[in-house]
Amino acid sequence: MNPPLIDVLWVLLCAALVFVMQGGFLCLEAGLTRTKNSINVAIKNVADFGVSIGLFWLIGFGMMFGLSAGGWLGTSHMMLDFQTQPMWTAAFFLFQAMFCGTAVTIISGGVAERVHFAGYLFIAAMVSLFIYPVFGHWAWGGALLGEVGGRGWLVEMGFVDFAGSTVVHGVGGWVALVAIILIGPRYGRFERGRNGQHMQGSSLPMAMLGTLMLWIGWVGFNGGSTVAFSENVPGIIGNTMIAACAGMIAAVFIGWYSLGHSHPSTIVNGTLAGLVAITAGCHAVSTLEAVLIGAVGAVVCMGVSHVLERFKVDDVIGAVPVHLAAGVWGTLAVALFGDPLVLGTGLTMLAQLKVQAIGIAACGLLCVGVSLPILWAANKWRPLRVSLDDEIKGLNVAEHHASTDLLDLAGTIEHHTRTGDLSARATVEPFTEVGQIAQCYNSLIDMLQQSKADISDLQATEKALRDATEAAESANRAKSEFLANMSHEIRTPLHGILSFAGFGLKKAKVSEPAKIEDYFRKIDISGRRLLMLVNDLLDLAKLEAGKMTFDFERVDVCALADAVADEFSSLLSEKQMKVLLERPDSPIHAEVDGTRVMQVIRNLLNNAIKFSPTQAHVDLAISRDDTHLSLSVRDHGEGIPPDEVAAIFDKFIQSSKTKSGAGGTGLGLSICTEIVRGHNGRIWAENAPDGGAIFKVLIPLTRDPAAATPSRERKADLNVDLPAPRSPGRRASTASHNNQAENPS
Repeated sequence: MNPPLIDVLWVLLCAALVFVMQGGFLCLEAGLTRTKNSINVAIKNVADFGVSIGLFWLIGFGMMFGLSAGGWLGTSHMMLDFQTQPMWTAAFFLFQAMFCGTAVTIISGGVAERVHFAGYLFIAAMVSLFIYPVFGHWAWGGALLGEVGGRGWLVEMGFVDFAGSTVVHGVGGWVALVAIILIGPRYGRFERGRNGQHMQGSSLPMAMLGTLMLWIGWVGFNGGSTVAFSENVPGIIGNTMIAACAGMIAAVFIGWYSLGHSHPSTIVNGTLAGLVAITAGCHAVSTLEAVLIGAVGAVVCMGVSHVLERFKVDDVIGAVPVHLAAGVWGTLAVALFGDPLVLGTGLTMLAQLKVQAIGIAACGLLCVGVSLPILWAANKWRPLRVSLDDEIKGLNVAEHHASTDLLDLAGTIEHHTRTGDLSARATVEPFTEVGQIAQCYNSLIDMLQQSKADISDLQATEKALRDATEAAESANRAKSEFLANMSHEIRTPLHGILSFAGFGLKKAKVSEPAKIEDYFRKIDISGRRLLMLVNDLLDLAKLEAGKMTFDFERVDVCALADAVADEFSSLLSEKQMKVLLERPDSPIHAEVDGTRVMQVIRNLLNNAIKFSPTQAHVDLAISRDDTHLSLSVRDHGEGIPPDEVAAIFDKFIQSSKTKSGAGGTGLGLSICTEIVRGHNGRIWAENAPDGGAIFKVLIPLTRDPAAATPSRERKADLNVDLPAPRSPGRRASTASHNNQAENPS
């Protein structure tokens, strides 16, 4: 039998008001999430409503309100045909279907910004098909068919949840909690500490609008749960409004006390917590009790929200604190404040409290027991969470390829900020405010890019100037050290010449020919050293001026080597050393500047003698192949420090051995380098495996017209790739001098 039409009309009107709540959830979630995910949130709130209502019609309504099987599950009224069903059945279905959609959409806000769209629809289907209808039958079974159809087991125990603090909000809250923990927090949410990084929503005004829409919808949510337009309706709606106000005011004071200001989210969640808390007992409490229930609901919500943050549980819109925590409090408040006569269960307060607690526990066990294994298995098969790249990009684009001009502009700005690449430009949509902003932003980026280019040029110029300054300072220091050392080197042989000349004059007066001969030999050594220094200085001047020239002619290099070895006879005699000259029997003719080649041999030989110990020998080897002349000079000293092998060929650079007392200016090797380079040859140094250093020279036998000419602008290349010389037959000859020299001091 159908009820009066006014009751049917009231239920249909309330169904429409509850439907408005779906739009409220959409605005609330879209406003509290970031712009890059707002479209995804909106789509989910539309899609989950369609999925949940469709599945609720398919089997959910029958499982919840059909003929009861032992109080556990309904078995009739599946896939209703509204044309053949009584008017009241269709109206009742529409009202209850809105509740199913509300329970499902609560989950959307908790897991927002990081779940695949398909994964979320799977969660919505699971709740609509199994969890919500089953628990709904336990708590509300029999509401359609009465005693004839049988009632749910919780109803039989006396469980009271007038409009769904637990049936609707508790179910959505429990499943949201499981899903939130399973998928984890958003990227960047808790990286900065235990309390996390607040992520600003896209539009707080939109979130506030959503709150007001929910508030309006709650008129139908609670007022329609009478399923009749009775005299109790105004009081129920009044209690609902007052509880919401109390929750909001309590949240404002909590925000002032804990934060020093009223954050928008506390006002939103406090209001909604008050609405959720009063939903279970709005028909059975006084207005003052409704105020208390709503205020405490807000306190519970704020406290649970703080606890979740401490445990790094990322609930985007506060689904768990608002719907689960406040719903638990409201369900218990039925026993604490509800009028026993209105409740009609015949239970004492303590007994009623026990039944209410059992109902809450049953809801939690069902929701967690079903959702946790199913979602865990589904997540293993295919992750519910999007990739990190998609999460950073935003689900609007990643999941739906949807964007807006504002999102495009934000994406361009983010790209510029993240990469520093200013080549990208924002899309300009004409005749819109965002398009005008994008156009101005592009102009700003043009200016910045030009400034960046100018700055880069300036930095390059500054670096070149800085490098040149450092090079000049380094060269100046090296030249200063060279000049200081050169003054010492010149004074030493000059002092020797003057000293031994003086000794010679004294000995000549007393007629000691042997002494005179020795003094003149030392004068000869000192004079030759001084001559080499003067030659090096003159060649240095030519190098600096770029005026070193070469006179190429065909000469016998072996004869040049013999002549240089004879020049060192006095020095060799003084140090009790000898030169082992290894050369072929026949002459080696090459088209070279003979004087310059002799200078190379002279400098290398002088260094080898200088760095070899007394009574040692120096090796001078000459050979050739089809194309190149090869010279090799080896000493038997301590070798060259590995980190100085390459640097010793630079001008003014002296080996640490030289600085430690062996003497020298650090100039001879750089001059040798320029001479060898002028012959298009190569010079390098090696440390011998058994001790000592080997200096090697490779020069073409015939003149190359394209050979480089030394200059100030070009530095000798010590790594020119030339073929290694072959080793023809050689014969060893020695030039040795062993007579003892007197060394007056």
